Amino acid sequence: MVRVVVEQVIQTASKVLEGEFTAREAITILASLTSEAIPAARELRASDPDRADAYRELVLVIGRELRGRADQCADARHLRAVIDDLAKVLRALG
Repeated sequence: MVRVVVEQVIQTASKVLEGEFTAREAITILASLTSEAIPAARELRASDPDRADAYRELVLVIGRELRGRADQCADARHLRAVIDDLAKVLRALG
């Protein structure tokens, strides 16, 4: 159960990259998920460090891709909010 909320954050950000969600839609979803994902990521770091490392790598790649789009995006403010939420989860993953 711990990893599910972390996976949901990753999936939500991935869907922004894939065009399935707008950044505005994603921040609505992440508003509730991120506060749950941060302690879950910390717990995952302690209980399953290998999985935490794998998720950390995914978050890094997704974050880089989103940052690359932020300057070219008409919805940059919302996209930066998504990136900020990813950064919070990244820090919790270690």
